[in-house]
Amino acid sequence: MSQELQNRTRRWLHALLLIIFVSQIQAIEAQDEQSSGSQLGAAGLSTVLPGSEELTLAGAVNLALKQNLDIQIANIETATRQQDRAIARSELLPHASFEADDSVNRHNLRALLGIQIPIPSVPHSIGPYQAVHVGPAFSSPVFDLTLIRQYQASGHRLLASRADEQTVREETVLLTVSEYMAHLRALASITAAESRVELATRLAHQADDLLRDGVASKIDVSRSQVRLKEEQQRLIDAQRDADTTLYALKRVMNVPDNLQVGFTDRQDFFQTPSLDLSDPLLAALMQRPELHSLDERMKAAQLAHKAVVAESVPKFTINGFWNEQGQTLNTATPGYQYQASMRVPIFTGGRLRAERKNTTLIEQRTQKQLAEERNLITEQVRDGQVELRAALSQVELGRQEVQLANEEVSLSQGRFQSGVTDNIEVTAAQDSLAHANDTEIGALFRYNIARAQLARAIGAVEQTYTHP
Repeated sequence: MSQELQNRTRRWLHALLLIIFVSQIQAIEAQDEQSSGSQLGAAGLSTVLPGSEELTLAGAVNLALKQNLDIQIANIETATRQQDRAIARSELLPHASFEADDSVNRHNLRALLGIQIPIPSVPHSIGPYQAVHVGPAFSSPVFDLTLIRQYQASGHRLLASRADEQTVREETVLLTVSEYMAHLRALASITAAESRVELATRLAHQADDLLRDGVASKIDVSRSQVRLKEEQQRLIDAQRDADTTLYALKRVMNVPDNLQVGFTDRQDFFQTPSLDLSDPLLAALMQRPELHSLDERMKAAQLAHKAVVAESVPKFTINGFWNEQGQTLNTATPGYQYQASMRVPIFTGGRLRAERKNTTLIEQRTQKQLAEERNLITEQVRDGQVELRAALSQVELGRQEVQLANEEVSLSQGRFQSGVTDNIEVTAAQDSLAHANDTEIGALFRYNIARAQLARAIGAVEQTYTHP
């Protein structure tokens, strides 16, 4: 008998050690997941530019896609939906646990049974006595249609989250292109302003020389000096715009504020690359991630409604346990229970009806949102096509205007130098040149933004600017 007790005690000691070992492994895995998550966050927040500090538009877009905080938040949201799906799947799988309890009990028989005990030999109370239960327990759903529908809906929510993540990526690319082009516009304005300052300086010196020769008057000199100060002011404004747009671009790319960045494709700002599209509206309706997200949310809403309807369907489960029971471990004997159950709701106070109505309303709302999004995308694509054509026409006119303004400045400068007229014509020509420069640069900026917005409207802005 003592040998049997020793063997039983040894088995329970082995089981206890196994439980402790498994618990330690789970704790280590949880700590590793937390550590890897922290390392991933640190890597995601890394703000070191790959290679040199010289940027192109494609390089800026790729850097923003790697380091932008909005994209990182969207990635975390998608990871959360993946875990929600794993949780929903776990409800369909068997669950097992190891349970152990040791209790001391004392009961009043009269209160426990609810009757008067007429037998004098039967005590009014029992106990105190010790009870020990140690062993595994399990439960598993055999058929639960509600859990099945919920698991299927979680899959569509995950797909919707991935589509939302793609939407954030598209918006980030569009924002990066906009800020990048705004900075190139400011740099082009600086170049134009510097050229006009140089021209105004030469004309001011020319006015001084002509004054000494007796050809020009003092007012001509004053007029040329005023014009020089105006051009210098425009240069300061352009430099201010360059600084502010650079700060905005750094924020989108999530790089250090004090990082010095150069731009190797400044001349590309003056190009007007085309956007080859055979049927942009059809492409938009097929590619836009917003439509994919709403479509998946519609499917999830339909499955959520089916899950609520399935609440009225019978549910079958099995559960039970096997353990050692006794007053002490040394006196424990095996005990078990295996149970199959079925549950059918009969009356829930109107809860199931309200839940079915609620899920139907959610489905209808998502359907209306999907139709509204289609209309909005159609409008965006059509507006984008019109804007791109108008911007291209403005660029062509702006270039012609700059050419004519330069000719006007050259002719008026020659007339002033010959003493045919005063420098009012020169000043007016300088105004025309400044206006022409601003018009051309503004038209080029408008074209680049219109091209990016049209690419965004069809859901291909990331593909357009990461694979130029």
